[in-house]
Amino acid sequence: MQAGRTLFQSILWRGLYYGVAFIINILIARHFQASVSGAIYYISSIYALVLLFASLSLESGIIYFTSRKEIPVSSLFNFSVAWSLITGLIVLLTVYVFFAGAYQQLSKPLLIFSAVSFIFGNLLTTYCSGFFYANNNFIVPNAINMIGTVLLIVVLPYGGDSVIPVINNENYFYMYFGSFLLQGIAVTIAAKLKYIKQGLQHFLSWADFRLLFRYCSLAFTGNIIYFLLYRVDYWFVEKYCTADQLGNYIQVSKIGQLFFILPTILASAVFPITAGGKKENIAELLTLMSRCLIFIYGIACLFLALTGHWLFPFVFGDSFSAMYQPFLLLIPGILSLSGLFTLTAYFAGKNQIKTNIIGSVYALLVILAGDMIFIPLFGINAAALVSSMGYMVYQAYIIVVFKREFKIPLSRFFALSVSDFQQIKKSIVASTTKQD
Repeated sequence: MQAGRTLFQSILWRGLYYGVAFIINILIARHFQASVSGAIYYISSIYALVLLFASLSLESGIIYFTSRKEIPVSSLFNFSVAWSLITGLIVLLTVYVFFAGAYQQLSKPLLIFSAVSFIFGNLLTTYCSGFFYANNNFIVPNAINMIGTVLLIVVLPYGGDSVIPVINNENYFYMYFGSFLLQGIAVTIAAKLKYIKQGLQHFLSWADFRLLFRYCSLAFTGNIIYFLLYRVDYWFVEKYCTADQLGNYIQVSKIGQLFFILPTILASAVFPITAGGKKENIAELLTLMSRCLIFIYGIACLFLALTGHWLFPFVFGDSFSAMYQPFLLLIPGILSLSGLFTLTAYFAGKNQIKTNIIGSVYALLVILAGDMIFIPLFGINAAALVSSMGYMVYQAYIIVVFKREFKIPLSRFFALSVSDFQQIKKSIVASTTKQD
């Protein structure tokens, strides 16, 4: 039942963190409205793209090789911290010299501070969380991130006033971006105290370096494609639509990403289990998760389809009245991806990342072609529909490959039965009893 306990802990603690992250997203959207919050999230998506390239997907290698115990953990830790620091310095110099005035929505000091804090802090958090995840510990890094996000909620200047008098609408985003840096430092210290017993003199050998980067190069390629898969439409919408439409579409995208939280949590547990060589009826486990997620999210999407027309403006504010129709068009894509994350985590854990890359390339080609043709004509509605089509292509490819390996019927991915509920109940009871 080790897999069940790992999944339970991952769902609980990562779910709590994502819950408070969703709350701060709503509060920022309501307080600063579509144009300002859209600008902040748009610049954050640019930073996330830089982060993607800067990270080299080292976190995948950290989890994979720590789980398999093939590279000394102290060497991985020292290299990841050193790489984070070097990257942070490069970002600081690059933004200060070349891009300080490139984005008019942010002042020069805030642009520099936000870029360095977001990228350097997230690198530390992502890398050092990997040491916890490889040891099936999801409590510490997510508790740290949750505390940082709760603080952002507390100090938000509601009505122009914050509990900290010096914080106001003009400087709140220094606190917002600075939280990424503080969380990264805290997770790094926690990882060092918990898992790294050797000093700072241990570095990767040449053989370990080659082994690490052979794996990470494939993960890096895949992550670039995944990022474009989920974000490339932002740039088309920003080019061809208004600032309010961009803000509305980004919130629709964020709602879609909320549906990916639970699959991501489950995938983060499946990856080290598979990488560590544990089978535990993996095919049955993965297809069960796929069936359950599609069933649960089907109900959730139906609820939002019935209520979203008034619920979205009620939750996010009147400036988000254009969210409803794009969300409806994104529902097929949400359901397609919801059952896909654990399958791609399985292939990554088996060092078969090429399978994930091929499927995502097919999907990206569909999305790029559709965005270029239809967003200039039909705006954010086209962006949502095209994304759904691409995600369905991705799902179809991964399922075909998985079926070929395990020889299981297609219905095992979609059709939920009464026995499935009994199995879930049994696993939860066993997991909680064992933890107690």
